[in-house]
Order: sequence, then C-alpha cells, then structure tokens
Amino acid sequence: MPRLRAEQIREGLALLDESGLIEDASLYDELPERLHANQAFFTAAAATSDSKGNRAQGVLQESHVLLLGLGGGGSACLPQLLALGLGRLTIVDYDVVETSNLNRQTLFRTSDLGRKKLDVAREYAKAFAPSTEVSAYDLRIEGVEQVQHLAEGTAGILCTIDEPPFVAQRRVNAAAIALKLPATFLLSQHTRGRVFSVKTEESGCMDCLQIHDELNTVDFLPQYRALMSPERPGTTAAIAPHIQRLASYGVDEILRLTTRYAAPIALGKQVEIDYLTGELGTLMAWDRHEGCPTCGTADPRFEYVFEVAPL
Repeated sequence: MPRLRAEQIREGLALLDESGLIEDASLYDELPERLHANQAFFTAAAATSDSKGNRAQGVLQESHVLLLGLGGGGSACLPQLLALGLGRLTIVDYDVVETSNLNRQTLFRTSDLGRKKLDVAREYAKAFAPSTEVSAYDLRIEGVEQVQHLAEGTAGILCTIDEPPFVAQRRVNAAAIALKLPATFLLSQHTRGRVFSVKTEESGCMDCLQIHDELNTVDFLPQYRALMSPERPGTTAAIAPHIQRLASYGVDEILRLTTRYAAPIALGKQVEIDYLTGELGTLMAWDRHEGCPTCGTADPRFEYVFEVAPL
C-alpha cells in the first residue's frame, strides 16, 4: 500500500473540502437531532456558493420571525417555520376555525371548529417545537404602528393576511420599510398563488409596485377598485396541495432573506404559481420608484393611486 506524505493528505482534504464533501462536525455539536438534516442541507447549499462553513441553522436559532395570519397560507407556514428551528416566532390572528377552512387549512381538525385559530396554533407549536419561544396575539391588524410594534426586534415578516384587501398588505409594507426589515407576502387569488418580497434599499416596495402598475397597465385603477369591491364574491378556489406549495415558497423566501443561505427568488418581483398547470413563473418585476409615498419622496402626482386603498 502506498504511503502518503502529510502534505499530500492535506492537499487531498482541501480538494474534498472545495468539492463540498467535508463538513465541519462542530456545527452539529449543539444541535438537537431533529435539526441535523437541516444542517446537512445548509452545508450542501454552502458548497454551491462562495460561503464557507454555512451558519444558517445557527442564525435561525437566534432569529425571530413575525407571522401575520393563520388562514390558508399562514396555517400552512406555521409548521414549516417551526420545523426550521426558529428561536422565536410571533403569530397574529383573530379568526375562528370554520368548516369551509378544512379543505386546505390542514393545521386544523373537525374538533377545532369554533375555536380560535390562534389557540390551536399555540398548542401545536408547544407540542411540536417546545424550544421555540412563541408569542401569540389575538387581534386584527388595523394600522401601520400596530405592525411596527409587533415586528420590532424581529428578523423579518411573513404576511399572509388579506383583510382589508390591499390595505392590510400596504400597512405591513409600510412597517417593514420603516423598520428596514425584509417582508414576504403570500396571495392566493382563485386558481393562482403569488409570492413577492420587499426590502428597504434592495428592492422596490409594494407602493412602488402600485405606481409601476398604474404607469404600465391599461385600466389599472378600475381593475383595482373592482378587486376591492365589497360586493365582489369570494374567490378561493384552491385545495390543500396548492396552498402547501405556495406556503413552502413563502417560508423559503423569508428564510433566504433572513439567513442569506441563498439568493431570494421573489425580491422586487411577483412569482406566480398556476394551480391548474403547475407552472411557476415571474409575473412581473419592478424597481424602486423615487416618487413612492413609502420609500421615496411622496410625489403628490401619485396621490390618486393610493386613494383606492388608503392606510
């Protein structure tokens, strides 16, 4: 058997390390066993990028995320966020479990009908991930300041609320910009789902998107008003696998933004999932607009755009 010199062994180990075939065993030392597969993934992710010794799992254990809403998207996001090994999670909702929820909101059971979604979610979190510190707030989002208070000290916001339509998202957007936090938004409209993210100085915000649409979409405002009409019937037409897929993209996106284990896929762009065809694509992308009332100079020429959904 040939004998290798110490220098040759070091060179061989360096080559294996560069190929992503050697892990730092110390990364597992303080992790509970249930998070070992997570660390294996982040190590693999690091091997395909310029980062060395990926610390994403450690970042997660020190991170605090705000989850707004426990409806279709939010209730699907909750177990995934907990499975990541978050240090802290704040959840907000005011609704109760209804029969119509049970086709797609798999966090809830028939025995939960009439119960607060928040109570069910809190019980699930305690049983599934007792090491995650969970704060729960039974309330409806009614202003920017309220979101800022909830998001203070967090690493990012995952927004799945949609009431009042567009107004709720604008409030979250304004709070995220004020706090310089990344925010990821989930929307499900009939047979399509959308994910998009905003972050101060790295992308346009949601209000920049409104200006972009007004400048580039024919009859944008009439369509916008129609979507917000109280006479408009409900349009939920999704089943459980569709919502789970949408939630997975949303959770992965806020994970990318908070740990930077990989580049975000929906920052400053709307990524759309067609539930019927299964296709995933970019619906639109937009840049920061200098006249934006939230992250720009609040150019009065665009005030009329925001009269449709005032904060």
